[in-house]
Amino acid sequence: MIKENFIKFLPDLISICEQAAELQIKYHKTKINISRKYDGTPVTEVDIASSKIITTGLKLITPEIRVISEEYYSGVDVSDYFWLVDPLDGTKNYINNGNQFCINIALIKDNFPILGLIYSPVTKDLYYAFKNFGSYYKKFNDEAFEMKTSKLTIEGIKNIYTSTSIKPKIIKNLTESLNNAEIIKYASALKFGFIASGEGCFYPRIGPTHEWDTASGQCIIEEAGGIVIDKFMKRLQYNKNSKYLNKEFFVVGDPSFDWERIINMII
Repeated sequence: MIKENFIKFLPDLISICEQAAELQIKYHKTKINISRKYDGTPVTEVDIASSKIITTGLKLITPEIRVISEEYYSGVDVSDYFWLVDPLDGTKNYINNGNQFCINIALIKDNFPILGLIYSPVTKDLYYAFKNFGSYYKKFNDEAFEMKTSKLTIEGIKNIYTSTSIKPKIIKNLTESLNNAEIIKYASALKFGFIASGEGCFYPRIGPTHEWDTASGQCIIEEAGGIVIDKFMKRLQYNKNSKYLNKEFFVVGDPSFDWERIINMII
């Protein structure tokens, strides 16, 4: 996909998000069927139905590109050019009647994301990016505007986003190492959008995740001026294994700041 095609398909991509979001809001805070995956994580009928809406929509606009969804995947993609979808990121939060869930859609090419969308069904906030095109935020019916990550100093550190399951020891290390750090626990990939827009500066994730949890956010962060890296300070890659698993990763808003020291302290 080239930039011109992205601009052409963007309204369709947004429409796909809105259709899935409408379903999610309809059944939000209602009684729904919940089951467990092979790894013990929950999946609902809304996850599955949302996956169907998004997968069908993507196949309509780009029938030549394979779609890999959290709810349907098998094996490494041999072409390394595919859609990567998390139809309902933050399922536990959704089940618990929270408002921190979102929709993630990314396009992977040659092991890295070149397109990313993150959409909040509750607030209708949209974050999106395309390689060499920039990173944008759109609030419902408002015009989109380009985002840039914030530059930092030791005195200016604030708003470090973490998962809700982060260990207390890691929080302790972060707050002792960084002046004025405020730890904000949040349940979904919307954290990437907050950092891309300059609201946050760092997101450490020590436990395992899947590639569909990070791909859209990585594109949005990178196009806004930040980086998403592993513990070796290398750019996070995709299509790594048949289960699409990540190990630890770190979202950095300001690459010029000495985050390597902080990362080495918490892993």
